[in-house]
Amino acid sequence: MKRLISSSAPGRRGFSLIEMLVVVSIVVMILALATPALTRTLQASRLSSAGESMMGAISEAQQTAFTNNTPVDIRFFSFMEDLDAAPVFHSYQLFKIAQTTEGSGGNATIKETITPVGNLIRLPEGIVIPVDSQLSYALSGSGTNLTDTKENSQVGYSGVSGATYSAIRFMPDGTCRSVGSTSNGLATLTLQSLQKNFFTLTFGSGTAVTVATLPKNFFTVQIDPYTGKARSYKPGF
Repeated sequence: MKRLISSSAPGRRGFSLIEMLVVVSIVVMILALATPALTRTLQASRLSSAGESMMGAISEAQQTAFTNNTPVDIRFFSFMEDLDAAPVFHSYQLFKIAQTTEGSGGNATIKETITPVGNLIRLPEGIVIPVDSQLSYALSGSGTNLTDTKENSQVGYSGVSGATYSAIRFMPDGTCRSVGSTSNGLATLTLQSLQKNFFTLTFGSGTAVTVATLPKNFFTVQIDPYTGKARSYKPGF
């Protein structure tokens, strides 16, 4: 007679509690070591993306000014959010500038009017442009914060009550200038030196960003005032 062999496999011993705890501990350690590096990588990617978008906006402003033969402003809006220790630039938008004449004869006055180009662009959460002359002289070195207003609206173009803005104007001839306060209906324009025509994007929610507290990763944009060409510095990437 043939001997029947049972098809059932012999019982296997499972993992003991100690073995499972060892495995879980190893996984936790790996995650603890990998998470900071992964977080820094993701933050650097977000900052780089925000900086490249800013570079694209500068290029668009320059091309629009040349193509339409009209000045184009980039307005940077400054205000405080819940975690901010001080006002910082959180958003920006492009505007075409036109001059209109009001009145006639000796009473005629010239006034600037603005037309938005595209939509308001918000910087990603946690990324700001500091209001500090050592980090963003092009936007704060002159000490001018212009009031963000919009005709027939209780809030300005930023959508935030009480916001202010600083602006850089790109001219049809390729130059760019800092925009100051309005005088006799026209904005005052200043041609900054190359060494001062820069601003910085960095992480800053909950802290007042200065040179002393500047994180390792930051994205500085410098604009040639005579050609309007922008270049970036990313030392922490």
